Amino acid sequence: MSNFQLQLLHAADMEGGGGDLLNAPNFVSIVDHLENQYANSLFVSSGDLVLPGPYLSAASEESLQAAFQTAVEDIYGLEAGSMSGITAASGRVEALLMDLVDAAAVTLGNHEFDLGTDLIADMLAPVVNGESAADVAWLGAQFPYISANLDFSGDSALSGLATNEIFSHDAFQSTLEEVLADANKPKLAPAVIAERGGEKVGIIGVTTQILESISSIGGVDVLSGGSNDMQALAAIIQPVIDDLEAQGVNKIILSAHLQQIQFEEELATLLDGVDIIIAGGSDSLLANENDIDRGLFPGAGEPYDTYPILTKDVSGNDVVIVNTDAGWRYVAQLVVEFDENGHVVTDSIEQATSGVYASTDEQVEALWGSLEDAFADGTKGQIAQDLVGAVGEFVADQDGNILGLSDVYLVGERGSVRTEETNLGNLTADANLWYARQLDGEVMVSFKNGGGIREAIGEVVVQGGDSEPSYQAPPANDAIGKPAGGVSQLDAASALRFNNDLTILTVNRSTLLDVLEYAVAAAGPDISAGQFAQVGGVQYSYDWEQPAGQRIQSAAILNEDGQVHDVLVANGRLVGDADATVKVVTLGFMADGGDGYPLGEGRYLERVDLLEAYELDGKFDFAEKGSEQDAFAEYMGAMYSETPFSEAETSISEDLRIQNLAFRDDAVLSEAVDPLLRLYDAAFDRDADGTGLGYWLDVSQSASIDTIANSFIASDEFSERHAGIQDDAFVELMYSNVLERAADAAGKQYWLDEIANGAEKGAVMVGFSESDESMLLFG
Repeated sequence: MSNFQLQLLHAADMEGGGGDLLNAPNFVSIVDHLENQYANSLFVSSGDLVLPGPYLSAASEESLQAAFQTAVEDIYGLEAGSMSGITAASGRVEALLMDLVDAAAVTLGNHEFDLGTDLIADMLAPVVNGESAADVAWLGAQFPYISANLDFSGDSALSGLATNEIFSHDAFQSTLEEVLADANKPKLAPAVIAERGGEKVGIIGVTTQILESISSIGGVDVLSGGSNDMQALAAIIQPVIDDLEAQGVNKIILSAHLQQIQFEEELATLLDGVDIIIAGGSDSLLANENDIDRGLFPGAGEPYDTYPILTKDVSGNDVVIVNTDAGWRYVAQLVVEFDENGHVVTDSIEQATSGVYASTDEQVEALWGSLEDAFADGTKGQIAQDLVGAVGEFVADQDGNILGLSDVYLVGERGSVRTEETNLGNLTADANLWYARQLDGEVMVSFKNGGGIREAIGEVVVQGGDSEPSYQAPPANDAIGKPAGGVSQLDAASALRFNNDLTILTVNRSTLLDVLEYAVAAAGPDISAGQFAQVGGVQYSYDWEQPAGQRIQSAAILNEDGQVHDVLVANGRLVGDADATVKVVTLGFMADGGDGYPLGEGRYLERVDLLEAYELDGKFDFAEKGSEQDAFAEYMGAMYSETPFSEAETSISEDLRIQNLAFRDDAVLSEAVDPLLRLYDAAFDRDADGTGLGYWLDVSQSASIDTIANSFIASDEFSERHAGIQDDAFVELMYSNVLERAADAAGKQYWLDEIANGAEKGAVMVGFSESDESMLLFG
């Protein structure tokens, strides 16, 4: 029996809520070309098809109805003008594009749930208001959304669309006649069977186990949810594999959305019977030499690995792992053979026929011969171009509403905002802090999850195929009156497309430390967890070699001038009163414990939600008052309407707010911090308080440690405890406070002689606190 050859076309994380949707026509055109190159071709997406943002929102505008209607009629082969009742709605552009490329299945990612389960239902379920074609408001998606570890039975919006059975792909499709007859086809399933060339291919979906903490899942239950546990996940998936094999399916694809490709790599080794794993959620680009020579998408970083990754399952059989970058930027092609037992033949995978195609004009032209051919009337590319173009034209108006200016590229790429401080992270965190202070001047710290920043602001320019990309400030657009460096409403809506509400919390200093520890708890090489924070009003260092929860080495709350106001952590330990309070501003999502943050009820003392409390008038009104987009707009308008923002991006080794000690030395606190901590113990027999230590750190820039010690002795606190203290008692006090023992006669006499010979008590205190014996005790 000859081997069975399959062309698997796949993608992940289209996330077209922002400008990335404009890549979709090229993407579709590439699929249109490639799918005809092999007899047996299959398209699968591993999730995050949608994402909140201006393009997702625009898709619900009534003015786009005509474009929707034409697309529906073209995609499903219906008579022109027959579907006049079709209505535009968020998510339906993406659903139409998936049906246009004949998707066999799409995995449910986390972003499908960002706006609640009603959005998913609006994408999938038919809507009929009468008995004729003109009464059909939506035909419904003709592809299944799949996930084996989600239980939809408790969700009112989705329970009626779900099945626990495994059907062939056509069981999820409805003709116009069936829609009018209320055929009630399922749209959600754990898996699906696709038939190609007389062979059955099983496709299983699986969604991140931390879904509940990072999105809005309604009544959906995440089986084995709460933490990333691949053993538990494998226990859920294996019975589905066994079920497929019992139905005679021996070629099985796992379409996973686990957020970190390392999880898919681990999961592959725990399963028996999966041949191909499509990763999702991590944006980990896999590419081989041919792909790089062909040209990656402008601004592409270093690939995570070659395409594909080969590994073994629990029984020692070959498993192929594939993935692409996000944003409709790549169509990935895997051409592979299966032997008569359904096992992949890894030797059949060749660079010439397996890899990634960037969704660029150059690549489309290279495949089709010309852009005219690629987007000729009747092609899938043309249908996508017309539909996406209508949305793009509507959104472009927002690009002419200028908020402020920047003369630098604002870094918002996932691989940066989830791993290090970036200039856009700083800018938006500062905007939230400034905005909150308009309401309450006591707010000191701003923090937000890096996963909430979805796009950079600026332009990536590549002059030639071999050129390094140039990252430039936002370009001018004379047609809409956008100046060079103009940061627009569209930029804000794309970069901050969730538009979270803002919340002021009063928390204990120990809780703030817990927050900072959680922000870096998942940090590590090649890890880009969305919980990584971008911050304002605070700076800290961390050591990712330490256990999670013990990584913050230094931390300081800053004043408005950027100087240390309150030392929170020194030498890895909390400084001062753990129960003292500090006011912070964060996203309402995080205030509720979103993204797993150690917040929510019981973790804060007071809460002010700015959607309710913020009533100040500003320059802009496109976003709701109290929301993050409004904060960004008003801050840009107030601070950078004439003088551009100019904080250029720095390398991780030069970051100051978030200092990763794997790349740089700790510079959060000056070198004088340890002597000052010892002085507090010497003078007051207590730990330093954070604000006091911050003050003396500032003083230490211009005063000697002896001078500061004299100031401690002259302080009210010292005087209240030791008023009129004599030399003998002072020396005894130093032995007790610093060396924690009684004075020896010779030593005591030495210090008394020093004082008698004119030494100031401050110098004596420093002599004790900086002695070798003190260092051993302090250390």
